[in-house]
Amino acid sequence: MINKKISKTELIKRVISLEHELNRKPMKRDNISLNYYARKLFGSWNNLMKAAGYEVRFYQKIDSIKFNGNFAYFLGLLITDGHIYYNKDLKCYKVAIYTSYFEEKEMLLKLIKDLFNYNAPITSRMHGFNKRPNYEIRIDSKNLAVTLINDFGIPSGAKSSKVSIPKKIKNGPTQFKRDFLRGIIDGDGSLSKQSIRIYSECARYLLELKDLLSQLNVSTGNVRSSKKGTKVFVISINKHQDLLKIRSIYDAEYCYKRKKEIIDKV
Repeated sequence: MINKKISKTELIKRVISLEHELNRKPMKRDNISLNYYARKLFGSWNNLMKAAGYEVRFYQKIDSIKFNGNFAYFLGLLITDGHIYYNKDLKCYKVAIYTSYFEEKEMLLKLIKDLFNYNAPITSRMHGFNKRPNYEIRIDSKNLAVTLINDFGIPSGAKSSKVSIPKKIKNGPTQFKRDFLRGIIDGDGSLSKQSIRIYSECARYLLELKDLLSQLNVSTGNVRSSKKGTKVFVISINKHQDLLKIRSIYDAEYCYKRKKEIIDKV
C-alpha cells in the first residue's frame, strides 16, 4: 500500500516506475493503490496520466447501441477473438477485440466507429517467434460492457468453456444470423477450398452453432474432439453446396479479407 502522505510528484514517479516494470503504458487495473490515489489526488486516473506526460484520450460515452447486422458481426468476433473486462472495485470496464493483422485492425476501427461513433484506442504487443504485433482494439465503456453481459449473455473474463450464442441472434432475422456467422468464422474458422472448420473448448456452443447453420440450410459434421487427448472440439463444413452458401455471406462491407480470399476460391 502506498504511504497515505504521498505527494502528487511522488505518485507521478510511481507511475513512471511502473511503466518500466511493465514495459508498457500503465493502466489503472495494474495497481489498485495507484488508481486509488490517482482519484484522491488528481480526481481521476486519466488526470494522473496526463500529469505524468502520457497521451490521454478524453472520455467517450456510448449511449445507444443499435442491434443491426454489423453489430451481429461484431458479436461473432467478440465471442471468438474478444474479451470483456468488468471490475466494479476498480471501476474498470473494457470490451476488446484482438488481431495480429494490420488490415484487420483498420477494419475493426472503422466497424467500431460505425457502430458506436467511438474512436477506439489500440495497444500493440509483439509476440511469437516472428515477433508479429498483436493489436488490442478496446472500447472503455461500462454501458457497452453491461449490455453485452446482461442483454446478450456474453460472459466477462475467461469465456472459452462457457460461451453460448446470444438468444437475440438465435431468435433474430436470418440476415443477422448470417452476419454473426461471418464474425464467428473470421474469429475461429479455419478455411480452405475444400472445408471450413470451427473450433471451441465448449462442445455445447458448437452444438448451438450447428443448429444455427442448419437454420441457414448449411449442413455440418458432428461435433467431435479435434485431437485425441485435447479439450478442443470442432465442427466441419465439407459439402461443396454448403461452402458456396458460406461464400455468399462474405458479400459484405465488414469481413476479414484473408478469409474472404480463401472462400472466394470455392
